[in-house]
Amino acid sequence: MKKVFVISNMYPSNEHPSFGIFVKNQVEALRNENMEVVVAANQDPRTGKKNTLLKYSKWAKEVLAKAWKYKKEISVTHAHYVFPSGVFSFMMKKWFHIPYVVTAHGGDIERMAKKRASIRNWTEKILRESSFVIAVGPVLAEQIEKEYGIPRDKILICSMGVNREQFKPGDKEAARKQLGLDDDAFIYLFVGNVIKQKGVEELLIAFQQVKKQTNQKVKLAIIGSQRDVNFVNSLKPLTDEDVMMVGPMKQKELVTWYQASDVFVLPSHLEGFGLVALEAIATGLPVIASNVGGLTYLLKDGAGHLVEPKNSKALAEEMLNALTTPKEQYVNQKACENILHIHDADEITKRVIRLYESAANGGSSL
Repeated sequence: MKKVFVISNMYPSNEHPSFGIFVKNQVEALRNENMEVVVAANQDPRTGKKNTLLKYSKWAKEVLAKAWKYKKEISVTHAHYVFPSGVFSFMMKKWFHIPYVVTAHGGDIERMAKKRASIRNWTEKILRESSFVIAVGPVLAEQIEKEYGIPRDKILICSMGVNREQFKPGDKEAARKQLGLDDDAFIYLFVGNVIKQKGVEELLIAFQQVKKQTNQKVKLAIIGSQRDVNFVNSLKPLTDEDVMMVGPMKQKELVTWYQASDVFVLPSHLEGFGLVALEAIATGLPVIASNVGGLTYLLKDGAGHLVEPKNSKALAEEMLNALTTPKEQYVNQKACENILHIHDADEITKRVIRLYESAANGGSSL
């Protein structure tokens, strides 16, 4: 096994520490297993036509330069997100006969492929030409199989995994002291991009309903990128002194927020897997999330509590339930441990390496 070339349209930087952090985490895990990994990735999350054109032009030049430089040393390429990253892997297969693996993260299938017929055609072509497709959850895997006709034995269901050495329970009192949070408040936590599809509006409406129905002091922390300025501004009437809006941060800091909180809430309209919910479970936080996509699978058997998406009333009821139910009764610890075992990053890294080896040796079925 020679080099693995990882191509991703999301990758963190010092300026944007949470942008595609899951890709970087996997790259570092691969390197820890003595894999030689070359990376070509877009690190700029800015939107707008001008920014998009500039950043993708820069990224394309980087990919092509490294592809040409290392073409004789690369055993397999790994594209994160089917489109646009998979286009480069597809091209390298045609030009240099290098096999590739592609990870579908959810948004590439749920949103991107539905934007235009040309993108859907590219998506289908990339999936079909790959040696293997990694789907981050079983619902996504089924969608890829049914909508694109990809053989089931070519699809590996495999999340990005959670590093349990980093994401682990901690001292809540110490974490709150470190962050300057109230000792006596019940804190709900959301982590993710502040966009409509993440259900942030419903979360804020639900939180205000909770406040009206309890005498307890409650707080809501929303952590994530606020790049969608128009949407963020539309939320201002729903925020008050009990809502903390915090920008994205490095994972070491994020762990402290998980440890300081009481319940994690992820009311997404769609979700390929829901890695932040897995991180919350790893830190010992009860999870409330929408009954969509990978979350349905992740939180099954009582590992979390599911509510219907886009339903602020149902969300508020479950948030109140979490507030009034002792944690040991609210969480099925055995189910949580099972999920964490399945999605342990170390085990997943080994599975991905075996997939690379199979692809490099001409394999196309699991």
